Amino acid sequence: MKIQTVKSSTIDVVGYDEKTHKLRVSFRNDKPQEFCHVPEQTFEAFINARSKNRFFKRHIQNAFPC
Repeated sequence: MKIQTVKSSTIDVVGYDEKTHKLRVSFRNDKPQEFCHVPEQTFEAFINARSKNRFFKRHIQNAFPC
């Protein structure tokens, strides 16, 4: 899993596994969450989003349960 820190007031670290398409999001004040079957395009858009938290809530949070 490739892990990287992101610039966000709520999200600390994001990890993505290209083989399994699993996404892990670590929050500053909460436990990490995992998401399955996340397309690489969605991950790229998430990393490049101006507001990571807004993108997460709109496009990832309830869309990719494991």
